[in-house]
Amino acid sequence: MIVNFHPKEIPSKKGAEIISKLNAKGEHSVIHALDKTPAEWQAIVSSSEKLVFVAPVYWWAAGHEFDKWVQDVFAYGYAFKYNEAGVPEGILAGRAFEMHLTHGTPMGYAGAMQENMKTRIAQGVFGFCNATVDIQFYDLQA
Repeated sequence: MIVNFHPKEIPSKKGAEIISKLNAKGEHSVIHALDKTPAEWQAIVSSSEKLVFVAPVYWWAAGHEFDKWVQDVFAYGYAFKYNEAGVPEGILAGRAFEMHLTHGTPMGYAGAMQENMKTRIAQGVFGFCNATVDIQFYDLQA
């Protein structure tokens, strides 16, 4: 399943292009992140279905829709908990994700942004929940 995090009100040509390439064989359903409830997403994340995220980069982050999705879906008690010592423990048991990020940042500047985002997303979001993510970036020329 391909999950589109680009804002619905602002069509993304690059996002549509990446989704088209990722789904060239038509083997994935494509769903916008806001089209399901957090409980529905939790059921999907708990399944073995491959999840491929496509999101825009705004302000060195994966955009509002992605952040909201993470906060709603990767909730306490579902994706992580705190043990008796108060240390967080990820509950997603090594669940793997794929993430494709689009941006228009000039490549001479984008390197620092990409490394910062990889750390934040891979360790601070997915790693925190004991999950993994393969992150790919696409600039406007890619």
